[in-house]
Amino acid sequence: MTTVHQHPDYNEENQRLEYTKRYMEAVIKTAETSKDNFQDNMKAAFKDVDSSLGYSSLLTNARFFDMSKEELSSLKKSRLKPYFARIDFSRDDQPAEEVIYIGKTSLYSRENQDQLIVDWRSPIANLYYEGRLGDVSYVSNGENFNGELLLKRQFMMERGLLTEIRDIDLTTNDQLLQETLAGSASNRLTEIVSTIQEEQNKVIRADLNKPIIVQGGAGSGKTTIALHRISYFIFQYKENFQPEQLMIIAPSNLFLDYISEALPELGVENIKQKTYEDYVIGALQKENIKLKKDDKLIQLLEKNHQKETVHALQISKLKGSKVFQTILNEYMKEIFLTFHPPTDFYVDKYRLYKSARFVQLLEEDFYYLPLYKRINKLRSILQNEIKHKKKKMLEKIEMFYDDKIERALYQAKDPVKRKKYVSQALDKKEARLNEMKTAIKTSVATYMKQFPKKNIWSYYKDLFQNPQQLVKRSHNQLTQVEAENIIRYQQDLFKRRMYEREDLALLLYLQVHLFGIEKEWKVKNIVIDEAQDYTFMELLSLKKAADTDMFTLVGDLAQGIHSYRGLTSWEDVKAEIFPRATYTELQKSYRTTVEIMEAANHILKKLPYTFPEVKPVVRHGEHPQFIPSPEGKHYINVLEAKLLKVKEEGFKTFALIGKTMNDCMKLYQQFEKTGDMVVYLLGEHGQIPKESVVIVPAYLAKGLEFDVVFIFSIDEVFTSKAPLEIQLLYVAMTRPLHRLYFYGNKKTDFLLEEDEGW
Repeated sequence: MTTVHQHPDYNEENQRLEYTKRYMEAVIKTAETSKDNFQDNMKAAFKDVDSSLGYSSLLTNARFFDMSKEELSSLKKSRLKPYFARIDFSRDDQPAEEVIYIGKTSLYSRENQDQLIVDWRSPIANLYYEGRLGDVSYVSNGENFNGELLLKRQFMMERGLLTEIRDIDLTTNDQLLQETLAGSASNRLTEIVSTIQEEQNKVIRADLNKPIIVQGGAGSGKTTIALHRISYFIFQYKENFQPEQLMIIAPSNLFLDYISEALPELGVENIKQKTYEDYVIGALQKENIKLKKDDKLIQLLEKNHQKETVHALQISKLKGSKVFQTILNEYMKEIFLTFHPPTDFYVDKYRLYKSARFVQLLEEDFYYLPLYKRINKLRSILQNEIKHKKKKMLEKIEMFYDDKIERALYQAKDPVKRKKYVSQALDKKEARLNEMKTAIKTSVATYMKQFPKKNIWSYYKDLFQNPQQLVKRSHNQLTQVEAENIIRYQQDLFKRRMYEREDLALLLYLQVHLFGIEKEWKVKNIVIDEAQDYTFMELLSLKKAADTDMFTLVGDLAQGIHSYRGLTSWEDVKAEIFPRATYTELQKSYRTTVEIMEAANHILKKLPYTFPEVKPVVRHGEHPQFIPSPEGKHYINVLEAKLLKVKEEGFKTFALIGKTMNDCMKLYQQFEKTGDMVVYLLGEHGQIPKESVVIVPAYLAKGLEFDVVFIFSIDEVFTSKAPLEIQLLYVAMTRPLHRLYFYGNKKTDFLLEEDEGW
């Protein structure tokens, strides 16, 4: 390998880096003070630079343009590593070749608007990620540009110093990728931009006007791709799109904490970040909802498939399935029928609106509105109808009595009788006018009283009253027994004034169609990680509530540990929820070594169904290792000794992963009692301390990664009785970048053969 100082272009590249850094400093300083100081700042930045280098000419007519807060922040973060790559491109329609330096942000020369650094998200940067030396093309603003890629160069920098230069052809399997993968998990999400691979890049830059579903194996970069796609989206639409119109829905607050540092580094700030539960509760405007702890997975693991647990899981699966879309649609038809008035709308004796027209408007003309907003609109129409006809109706009464009075005046000969008749007619006229005025004021309210005034919670409770009705609404997809079980289960929840996660999707679906969602909960683009753990109804309800199909769904069916309620296939999601979606599979793993991935794939084969096998990028390391735990209190000392050893090797992030929270709690308590090392027990709402040893159950470790992982067993062992346990073990085994250890009584506790070769 050529060292940086042996590279023939070292001096030129070092000089260019120094110039860029100084220019950035001048720009940053000016942005923080005043643009009038730019020339002085430039002189200060280049005061010790030889004038023969040609930089002095930049000072003559320097202009500074205002920068946004985000641009300035991005520039500051890039000071020590302004760019990571260079490409030389000769465009067919241009005489001179372009020399392009690619970084995490862009920097323009304030004098001539030439780009000193090109943002990795710009169209031409695609040549770095997907182009090979020779004939290439890229698309920008719908226009195709052809030419020749003459150079593809990567830079390694440490603390602002150029440490290595590499000229390459492909970004796949190159040395920079290998070294990045060999690094620590502590900064991987923020540093991955320089080594995005071709298949990942295609997903990141896939059509931004279509939803996308990504089935990606463990370590294929799903989270990375999701975050970079958001960053790319914001870059492409920054002129007419606010970050607040994007939302990440994450599996837990723990996961949101995990990605929190990466987002600002990628230029992604101010986007909405929610867990699924938080989003739905907010959209329902019911902050004080009593949500039952989502512990079915824990029950399944710890209660060993007891009858009541299996029963609850079956109900969860049904409530999340397509059958409930059918049930809710039929139920809403029934609700709509209760708003079909049997009589026309009258004000006093005057018919102003036919019931048939009312129904037509309700069902057809205002189809785009939720039910109660349609009713409000119809109320307004009736009020307007009165407003326009009020004068005419009153005039009719007046004319009727005025005619009577006039006839009496001319026809009645007896003056006493005439006076009495006129007086009575005037009284009747006044009484009739008052009657009409009262009717005008009250008729709309009286007419609208016939319609139910219920809230979402009442409607939801009414849904679970009658098993026969439930079967009928399901078009007989539910059996009578299933319907009875669901209603019994649900009534028990209602008695305790509780709801569970699976109820949220159904409530949200009803809310959208009956009452609507406030504008603040509607977004233009949603990214969901671990999408395989969502039910059909959850994804459908989210799409309806957000009022968009622009979703980026990334997940791995092999890691579907919530498969009792979640997805076992993407087919229904593609066909019925996101028919416009593009679908792609990622089978390369960039996280872990060949040896660890082979062991994980071996475990996956124990499942009764098959998934695409994940192929690791060729990076070798140690085989997984089994460490037998000694009897008694000394087992913590053995674990600590091994942790200290791997710490000394330079690894920075460590996880002790157990099957259940119970086992994790036991290990944590032993560390507290007899250990010397500080460890952290991670829960659903915990934060991940930097470069520390964490204890975490396998179901919460999903989506996270660590340099070194110990899968341990104290009282809980992994069995092959249920696919869930195999999937949990697979999840745990695919968390490490470099080392995997099993720590327990015997290998079979981790579904490993005793005669395993390691």
